[in-house]
Amino acid sequence: MIKYPELYTVKQFFSITSAVPEILDLTGFIQPKYDGSNITCFVGVCLSRNLNKLPPNFADGLKRALGTKYNTLMRLANTYQVFLELGGYKNSPAGYSKPWRGDWDYRVFDLFAGGFLLPDKVMKTLENYGLDYVGYIEMKVEDIVASWKQILSEKFGDYEGFVLKIYPPSEIIKKIKHHRQYNAIIVKFKHEYIGEHVKKPKPRKKREHVKEGKPMLPVSEIMGAINKAHMVLGDEIHDKKKAMPLIFKLVRDEAEKHGNTVPSASTLYKLYLRYLERLKEEK
Repeated sequence: MIKYPELYTVKQFFSITSAVPEILDLTGFIQPKYDGSNITCFVGVCLSRNLNKLPPNFADGLKRALGTKYNTLMRLANTYQVFLELGGYKNSPAGYSKPWRGDWDYRVFDLFAGGFLLPDKVMKTLENYGLDYVGYIEMKVEDIVASWKQILSEKFGDYEGFVLKIYPPSEIIKKIKHHRQYNAIIVKFKHEYIGEHVKKPKPRKKREHVKEGKPMLPVSEIMGAINKAHMVLGDEIHDKKKAMPLIFKLVRDEAEKHGNTVPSASTLYKLYLRYLERLKEEK
């Protein structure tokens, strides 16, 4: 069983395409980024993104989301490691709940067996099992890079954003430094990124180093980190003495990964309280 790899941000991806421009000529697969929790199922067990046991409310939410298809999911998970987004009106940490169909809902977004299956194979497999898939749009990567902001606003306004997946030949994968996404390149494009200063990829050339102030970690990423803490702590998420140290660590890790600054303690605490308030509203 693998842990789902961290997704590249737009800035990270543009740095990669500047170093390996051949990627721009490949076909990309765009998928909606549903707002929820990353769950993986394999050989009789379902775990959180970090491969922790699901807290009871999330385990129950998964069964409610799948309904009569829960056993079907577990049957599929005997062949593939299944990755799905568990969301719904009761679990949309970033507030993008509109695409969900009820209190608990799900969409499968990847199947893994030694490598990630291509989207068309995933779609056909899920159709055979009667399970719900995120779907995809095919576009040339170069066109996605040129119009990603327009794609976000016109096609994915109700979603947290979209995810780009590319499946390059192994010789291209080998050119990407420190790549840990197996046979794929997986990138997240989020609405918060539109306000950031993101340069389109250009061939590498020597230039002066200009220091720019780092923006704060986007709120959706912070709420996602709080949701991860919830999946670790379960009902103890309501205990601020236990919750806040873990939330701070997870937020700090996300900020370092994305090159953002950590929000102030007061901002982080306000967002934590907002998350708790949503939990109350959802009961």
